[in-house]
Amino acid sequence: MLRRILLLAHKETWHILRDFRTLYMAFGVPLVLLLLFGYALTMDIDDIPLVVIDCDHSPAARELVGAFERTGYFSIVSDERRTDDSDEILGTFRTNRAKAALVIPAGFARHLDRGETAQAQLIVDGTDANVAAIAMGYAAAVSQSRSVKLAAATMDAQGVTAAAPMQLPIVVKSRNWFNPDLKSQWYLVPGLVAIIMAMMAAILMSLTVAREWERGTMEQLLVTPVRPVEILLGKLIPYFVIGLGQLTLVITAGVLLFDVPVAGSLPLLYLLSSLFLCGALAQGMLISVMTRQQQLAMQLSLITSMLPALLLSGFMSPIASMPKVIQLITYLIPARYFLVVARGIFLKGLGLGTLWPEALALLLFAAVMLTLGVRRFKTRLD
Repeated sequence: MLRRILLLAHKETWHILRDFRTLYMAFGVPLVLLLLFGYALTMDIDDIPLVVIDCDHSPAARELVGAFERTGYFSIVSDERRTDDSDEILGTFRTNRAKAALVIPAGFARHLDRGETAQAQLIVDGTDANVAAIAMGYAAAVSQSRSVKLAAATMDAQGVTAAAPMQLPIVVKSRNWFNPDLKSQWYLVPGLVAIIMAMMAAILMSLTVAREWERGTMEQLLVTPVRPVEILLGKLIPYFVIGLGQLTLVITAGVLLFDVPVAGSLPLLYLLSSLFLCGALAQGMLISVMTRQQQLAMQLSLITSMLPALLLSGFMSPIASMPKVIQLITYLIPARYFLVVARGIFLKGLGLGTLWPEALALLLFAAVMLTLGVRRFKTRLD
């Protein structure tokens, strides 16, 4: 049995090596996807275009504008750097020249000099809720920092600082573990490993049996003394090796191009990736066996692998934020479990003692898909 499987795997390997399109899909497409997602899809928000409506024209107003600009998160878009025309806000928002507007009313400096509360307004374009929320958070941090500095300067001028240093009643200090600089690539690249492997494994495998049926070579295999399980395993082995090559390519590119750390065990990552890969290949094989047409197999593979992996795995949005019904559906998506594995090993250094539930789910999915694929494989010509 083993000899027949290896012979079929050798035959399939030569088919793959002679087909440039298959090799490009196996190694070229994953690299292109990694570069596109890694560089183009980023959650880091900086250089938010800011228009300044300065109706005070005072040193205090200029200092407030400078505090926003020095953060590096805002960039002034007005040609004059500041204006007192409030109609400019609507125009810049409509033409997408600005995403936020800082309005400093007249009398801003006078209120500060009197020791009163000086108010300024930040107007945000809420079309992009993510950018709007982050811009408001940045503005709150800037205003708090300026308030503390002004209060300290006032007390120092009154001779209070030396005798009784000002201290805030509550101080919350933040520290980021696993991703100290909050780089979005560190979060995205491990997720891309799951997306790329799920999509490419299902697509490549779904085409193999369908191609045999379309070319008429499946009849030759059926008259040979091999069982269905041997045919399917012989076709699965070369694509399993290709999948491990894709994993190596994505890991290497992620580390070299995006400086993503691998805090955990690489052997464990390859072991659990093998379980996920077997399930994805078996899923593609099942689609191929059922459709017998390459075009239909390709379409079904995209629908059942890429879309669920992107939308229902937690890659694009947290699963906890989804409706309860959708959360229940995500338990059927293997990418959900492998996403936890990839990010856990890459960033947190988790071991099998923590990841065993995900490993068990991946093993169960692979076993179910392989069993269905073998049972659905027909040895008779209809």
